[in-house]
Amino acid sequence: MGKLKDQLAGIAALIAAIVAIGGGFVKYGEITTKLDALEAREQSVVDTSGIESSVAVLEEKVAKLEGKKAVVVDLSGIENQTAVLEEKVAKLEGKKEVIVDLSGIESEISDIDTNLSQTKTKSLVNATEIELLKVQIEEIKVSTSNPLAN
Repeated sequence: MGKLKDQLAGIAALIAAIVAIGGGFVKYGEITTKLDALEAREQSVVDTSGIESSVAVLEEKVAKLEGKKAVVVDLSGIENQTAVLEEKVAKLEGKKEVIVDLSGIESEISDIDTNLSQTKTKSLVNATEIELLKVQIEEIKVSTSNPLAN
């Protein structure tokens, strides 16, 4: 009679362990599905067809930096072009009046800076969510490691 009780207790513990492991796999599947949905939702496209060649260079740099946590934009190319344009204007002042309108480029740069800020914020939110999910997975692992805890 004692052996039968021991065997039944062992079978019950085995069933509890299998159920706990199955529950962990189900939770892992849910988390993976949520992560896939978040990744699919985060993709956005910026239309920069009207920007001049210097802004195209900045767009390439943005594309390279989208995956990084900290985003730094080098605007020295635009500043250098502005300095070159100012020198040309200074040379032409004696010949005829030249008006340079940089408002279009400045608004495009402002749009790019806004998009970079949003991308950085989204990246930081995603990193925090991933850390939270890792902690939750660890909690699940710990809670399922003891079959008698449930």
